[in-house]
Amino acid sequence: MNKFIGVTALLVLSAIGRASAMDTPPFLPPGTVDLAAILPPPPANDSAVTKAEIAEIHVSQTKATPAEQAQAKADTEEDVYIYANVLGPNLAADKLPVAAIFFDEVRKSEGEFVDPAKKVFGRPRPPLIDPTIVPCQKLSASGAYPSGHATTGYLFAAVLAQMVPEKRTEIFNRAQEYAHNRVLCGVHYPSDLEAGKLSGTAIAALLQGSPAYKAEFGSAKAELRKVLGMPVQ
Repeated sequence: MNKFIGVTALLVLSAIGRASAMDTPPFLPPGTVDLAAILPPPPANDSAVTKAEIAEIHVSQTKATPAEQAQAKADTEEDVYIYANVLGPNLAADKLPVAAIFFDEVRKSEGEFVDPAKKVFGRPRPPLIDPTIVPCQKLSASGAYPSGHATTGYLFAAVLAQMVPEKRTEIFNRAQEYAHNRVLCGVHYPSDLEAGKLSGTAIAALLQGSPAYKAEFGSAKAELRKVLGMPVQ
């Protein structure tokens, strides 16, 4: 069992009992899982790992093309619509009255668990450790670990891949790009992204046990597929 699968399994198993006992909206109530108790702690600020990650940020920013820099700035947005460049412009709130509400509820599940973990770990953003790093956006007051953007990206990737399995590979490639752009933006370390990937995948797995989630998933999927011009399964 590799590290990624092992940590994800621990996240799911630690919370599945509580998730089944609390099956009213929101999809996953506060306290369903404690990411801070399960995720490994981030590397220390003065560690060799952090120094190597800072060097990686500099390399990413130096090598980035203008188009990649522009995409990193665009990816400061944090919602399901970042996948429009994979699924097309019809992935838009004004075209998805049912699914938009569903996706908003899914998005709330990220904040419920990531924000408390950030407070516990308190990892400073890269520019606060190395002032020569120029962020592409104003620094958030929240901690860097785990990455909320990476969590959101992989959470939505897992949900969308279930809805549109024909685009599974492209969806997860976009999730990887979206997460990496947080390093390119200068606001996250690579290890923040890995923790976000673990968190997003685990939250997506936990959602499968939520009756409230399952009750809304089918309608949201059908609407999305119809709007995208795909057969409704």
